[in-house]
Amino acid sequence: MKPYNAYELPYETMEMLGQTVLFTDMRVDRTTVPDGLHAYSLRHDDDCQGDICEIAPSIMVNFWGTILCREEIPLTDNGRRYVDENDYTYTGDSMSIEEYMEQNTGQSEEMEVNLS
Repeated sequence: MKPYNAYELPYETMEMLGQTVLFTDMRVDRTTVPDGLHAYSLRHDDDCQGDICEIAPSIMVNFWGTILCREEIPLTDNGRRYVDENDYTYTGDSMSIEEYMEQNTGQSEEMEVNLS
């Protein structure tokens, strides 16, 4: 499946490890993520209960979705971070990338698509 342009997807907000992040259940083309935002893939549990259990730059099996955030999420030496239900909360709110950048930086016009 081809990943989607980050600007063309709907997002929900989540609280993840102490910061507000954007969540989509789709794979995001990393080249379309604006400068200043970080993208991570989420893996759900092996029991298919929809519980997020891992954050990594890329997930192949049990992919749950993608998050975009302002602050980097510290990963272990193997490039992953294991989480449990105490590390995140769905807020139920929807938000676009532009709204997120405006709300969190006030500089949405200054952010450009990272083409590297």
